Amino acid sequence: MAIDIQEFNTLMEDPGSVSLPVKMIAILIILIGVLFLGYKFIVLEQMGRLERVTSEEQNLRVAYEKKQARANQLPAYKAQLNEMQDSFGTLIKQLPSNTEIPGLILDISEKGLSNGLEIDLFEPKPEIRKEFYAEKPIKIKARGSYDELASFVSDLSALSRIVTINDIRLLPEKKTEGQKRKKTASRIVMEATIQTYRYIEEGAEEDDS
Repeated sequence: MAIDIQEFNTLMEDPGSVSLPVKMIAILIILIGVLFLGYKFIVLEQMGRLERVTSEEQNLRVAYEKKQARANQLPAYKAQLNEMQDSFGTLIKQLPSNTEIPGLILDISEKGLSNGLEIDLFEPKPEIRKEFYAEKPIKIKARGSYDELASFVSDLSALSRIVTINDIRLLPEKKTEGQKRKKTASRIVMEATIQTYRYIEEGAEEDDS
């Protein structure tokens, strides 16, 4: 079947004069063009949209799994929080109030004397305020045997209130001539900072006593 190329030139001007094969080829070309444009602007666009939706679905799934894992751990977190609150409450009870500080300082001093120590210095210092509590440092210098000093420190740790001892410095006691002649047992001089703590209630004013 011979096709005259010239017929394609007159297709737009006079379609009726064009032979059927030329018309069919023209229709086929138009259909191919329509399909190509449809594929490009519809199918490819939909495929890109599908990829975006699939990616979003994966991100949402990951986010959901993370939230689900957190939700599953919520009972354990609540139990842990309750335990922490109980522990915090116990610690708060071990922090004396402002009115209890003088009595606690007296207890510490008596612990030293009851263990046979000679107290050369017992000097409460101003409070150091923190976020919800205040530190009350006490400078101490005491003389005694190793066992007496150890017993004193042990008694401090056994107090119902929180008391720590820091910056400990141990030195041999310098004997006088009389002590040397009597050959008295050697003793130790302890210099340290005893630290006790006070709970600061909300709205409480500063107290540097």
